[in-house]
Amino acid sequence: MSFTGKPDTFLNTEIANDGFYPDIKLGELQRFYRVPTEHKQDVIEHHTRLAISDCNNQLAVQKAKWVAMGFTMLEQVDAATIGDELAKVEQYKRAVFCRTVGLLVMAFATLNRREVAENQAKEGDETIQYFLAQSGRAIRRLLGLTENVSVELL
Repeated sequence: MSFTGKPDTFLNTEIANDGFYPDIKLGELQRFYRVPTEHKQDVIEHHTRLAISDCNNQLAVQKAKWVAMGFTMLEQVDAATIGDELAKVEQYKRAVFCRTVGLLVMAFATLNRREVAENQAKEGDETIQYFLAQSGRAIRRLLGLTENVSVELL
C-alpha cells in the first residue's frame, strides 16, 4: 500500500527495444524511480518510448563503434558488474528511466491545474532538470566520459 492509500500494483509491461539495448520493464521504472502507480499505463508507455528513442539517438555513434567491434548487444560490451547486474546495462536503464521521469514530471505538471498543481509546477522545473541531468550523466558514462563536462578541439 502506498502513502496515497492506493495499492502498489506495478505494471507488468515490457517495451521492446532495438535488439542491441535491453528491453525496458515499466514495473522497474515504477519501483526504482517511484513513478506513482495511479498514472495511466499508456501515458507511462508513451513517455518511456520517447525516452528510449532519445537515449538511443544520443548513443547512435557509440553503438556503431560497438557494433563495428563485433558486439551485437550492450550486455556483451563490458563484463563489469554492480551486484548481479551489468554496469553498462544499469547505466542505460538509468538514462532511460531518468529521462522518462523528467518527461513525466513535465507532462503531469501541465495536466493538473489545481492550486496544489501550480505549487508542484513551480518546484517541478528543478525536478525535471535533475532527472534530465541524471539521464545525461548516464549517457556520458556509456560514452566512456567520466567527467560531467568535456571539451573537444574542432
